[in-house]
Amino acid sequence: MSAVTTPTPTPSPADAAPAPTALDLAARILLSAMLLAAGLAVGVVGSFLHRAEFATGSTQWPDGLLLSLGALVGLLLGASELLPVQPAPRRALPARLPGIGLAAAGWVIAVIWLSYIGPPFTFAGKGDVILANDWISMTFLIVGMALATYFLYRAWIASLDAKLAKARG
Repeated sequence: MSAVTTPTPTPSPADAAPAPTALDLAARILLSAMLLAAGLAVGVVGSFLHRAEFATGSTQWPDGLLLSLGALVGLLLGASELLPVQPAPRRALPARLPGIGLAAAGWVIAVIWLSYIGPPFTFAGKGDVILANDWISMTFLIVGMALATYFLYRAWIASLDAKLAKARG
């Protein structure tokens, strides 16, 4: 019996991507930490400013709510447009999905910390939480988490499309 062997294709030097250097890896970690910190900052500032109201005569409008949610949209949209869908081996940028995930996680951590646990960090029941149980704060929480979910879903779909396009060739 003879076995039919097929030669395995050897990767050409043009296909082999160079390994990332330590500087590339450090820059990617630093940018990831900056995205997490930006999400934390937007969450903290939005938690304190979402109750600001603009009064025109007898009508009051929570423009701080719109500004806070607009800051979250700006952060997530900016990250989704600036970060590549797939990370290149020799680039210092993280991929889009982990970058948006870190920014959204920073926002969620800040908002949950300021709504339920409250500063300083204890689990004892106390009344020094920032987000009250009213329609403005609940709108800030629910719409903000829906926005974070939407942008994460968009990044996930874009990464799946890029993987499928790469697999098709």
